[in-house]
Amino acid sequence: MTHRDGTITEAGFIDAPRDSQLKALYEYWDTVRGSRLMPARADIDPGKIRGLLPFIIMYTVAAGYTIRLVGDEIVRFTGRNVTGRPAGSTMSPPSAEMMIKILNAVATERVPKFRAGKAHWQSDKTYHDFEACFLPLSTDGETVDIILGGIRFPMLAES
Repeated sequence: MTHRDGTITEAGFIDAPRDSQLKALYEYWDTVRGSRLMPARADIDPGKIRGLLPFIIMYTVAAGYTIRLVGDEIVRFTGRNVTGRPAGSTMSPPSAEMMIKILNAVATERVPKFRAGKAHWQSDKTYHDFEACFLPLSTDGETVDIILGGIRFPMLAES
């Protein structure tokens, strides 16, 4: 839901990243993919996005979305490192269901998805704003095998 002033109160899809760090991540993804539908994981050079690594989350698509990497700022916000756990496993059932829907959409449509709103998925921090992007990666150029995500918490970034 969006107010007249453009602020998002409930989480929803947005057309493009607004946060400067997520814009940088998307632009990097877009540059390395070139003319392809999506880049491969091997195309992503962590050294070229070093400043973005604290906000990165990566999901392995095979066998139901396993979290393979979580950046320090995400761990700090959630209070836990969920590396190796299934996506949504520490969320409420409605939040986990939405997370799987988002990941399914990225994997099947093979296009980036962007969301923003209140962090309803973190029950003790629902008043915090967040913005996220989910970017498909593919080894064979056709099937999404990894989803590269970025999550930012603007109120925390300003403090």
